Amino acid sequence: MSNVPLLDRESLLPVRQQLLDGVSMPAGAAHGIGASWARTRSLGLAPGLCAADAVLDAAALRALRAENERLIAFALPEVENLHQQIAGTNSAVLLADSQGVILERQGDPGFRERSRQVALSPGACWGESARGTNAIGLALAEGRSASVHGPEHYLECNTFLTCAAAPIHDPRGQILGLLDVSGDQPARQLHALGLVRMGARMIENRILLADFPDGVYVHFHARPELLGTLGEGIVAVDADGRILAMNEVARSHFGAVDQAMQFETLFDSSLEALLRVRSNSTRVRTTNGITVCVRLTRPRAKSPITAASAGRTAEHDFSELHAGDANVLHAARRASRVFNQGIPVLIEGETGSGKEWLAQSLHSQSPRSAGPLVTVNCAAIPEGLVESELFGHVPGAFTGANPKGAPGRILEADGGTLFLDEIGDMPLALQTRLLRVLQERTVLPVGGGVPREVDFTLISATNRDLGKMVESGDFRADLYYRICGLPVSLPALRDRDDLAGLIERFVAGEDPSAEITPSAWRCLLNHSWPGNLRELHNTLRTALALRDPGAPISEAELPDTLSAPQCAPAMVPEGTTMVDHQTGLRGAEERCMEEAIAAHGGNYSAAARALGISRSTLYRRLGRLR
Repeated sequence: MSNVPLLDRESLLPVRQQLLDGVSMPAGAAHGIGASWARTRSLGLAPGLCAADAVLDAAALRALRAENERLIAFALPEVENLHQQIAGTNSAVLLADSQGVILERQGDPGFRERSRQVALSPGACWGESARGTNAIGLALAEGRSASVHGPEHYLECNTFLTCAAAPIHDPRGQILGLLDVSGDQPARQLHALGLVRMGARMIENRILLADFPDGVYVHFHARPELLGTLGEGIVAVDADGRILAMNEVARSHFGAVDQAMQFETLFDSSLEALLRVRSNSTRVRTTNGITVCVRLTRPRAKSPITAASAGRTAEHDFSELHAGDANVLHAARRASRVFNQGIPVLIEGETGSGKEWLAQSLHSQSPRSAGPLVTVNCAAIPEGLVESELFGHVPGAFTGANPKGAPGRILEADGGTLFLDEIGDMPLALQTRLLRVLQERTVLPVGGGVPREVDFTLISATNRDLGKMVESGDFRADLYYRICGLPVSLPALRDRDDLAGLIERFVAGEDPSAEITPSAWRCLLNHSWPGNLRELHNTLRTALALRDPGAPISEAELPDTLSAPQCAPAMVPEGTTMVDHQTGLRGAEERCMEEAIAAHGGNYSAAARALGISRSTLYRRLGRLR
């Protein structure tokens, strides 16, 4: 049998035909693919079958997602990150459970319709028994990462796909699920297999580091500079030195986890001796003769979850952040799901778009809500004081220092949440120190002293493009990947569907009796709001203060920037015949909207629902017509 992979249809078609004719393993069949074809044929699947079945209904999919909630929470950041890396390649990133059923999908819109034709979507099972040879099914059947390209797929309907999948293992090596990249490509994506392997390893490491909060984690690598990377081995050990679990790198060194394994069976040093070492890392030899650099970490036990906080961690509507915008709700729920698992969240958005409000909401709905939320605006602290502000200082560390010393904002967040706003403005030198804190979970104050352990979850926010800053060297790449467990993008106010609802809610909250004139509504709804929510709230607060008591908010109370030509009726060029707006399509549209409003007693929300449009769309259309 040839071990040369078969990458073209001309080579594969005769081999496929031989298999279908009953040849057990034809000469030239690619290793793995040929075996999968043979398994598929033995299951009775015909190549012409269009396997559109084997798809769960909505209720069954919800139940399956609930069973795999922890896997989804830890995997979502990598699904999102991987999708960003392959965006624009007509592909999708998939997360499947241990049986090959797709749980989550993030993909390019142009690929969505064609992928639906073969049920490459949540709820569909892609095990070999259901879909024949494919990357998910092959990786699951053989317990290894796999790629399947074009005509290597057994079912003819799937041959337009190119796929790569990698298993996700639990800390004891059992398969929890699979990470997959599938696309509609004329050529195999050679990098896709490497991307899903790295993504799966990151998910596995996150799960491992969360599973044993009372244990000790042994990080090791032959090269000290590679500690903290995906190449490091990680071994979880209990207080008595018993081996609890390992990541894949460690298992490749030491083999599968054995319940009888002790620390001394892996390393030629005792756990007690290494715990007494004060340096960040030290060199030891493994029992199989390899010298490695070792660093120990001791995660603090998780904060207890009270009944009240447990209730707040359930699916939440985040009503304080939106007034019906589906994109904001979707972003907030995804952020909450991963943040509640201790995964750092990076909130991106324009100034005033609500980043701080989302951070406050994530904290208040998390298991750490009983702990402090410490907010640090990295752009507002004088550069000379940033270090002591974040990391604290010992007494007399510098001129003007507090004679009693200070703990620093990071230590103040112990047991709670640290929110680093405008993190893109943090100086490079401070980025290095912050990275060390995130890696080692200890804080060394300015001026020396004893490092202190600290336990917090992290939220960062920025209105800058950190990806471009990494490329230009203005932001550390290793820090970026530490803080960006899940990137969450908040839309600008001009791109949201709930502007009218936000205006109504804010005004009603300040003065339930206040009304807004139609001309003021047009100005508010037509403005581009470059300052986003902050500008909107300041504008409405000022307008309420300026209006006469009991009078509605009119255009006169709005800033000049909102009384610009964009709020005025459109100018008609000379020579153009004016058509009565009660005739033609515009007149019919206006009459339809006014009749709906009248039929619902002036309730714009109910009228919009009856018309099948959003409330803000109703306001905008009326504003343009009048």
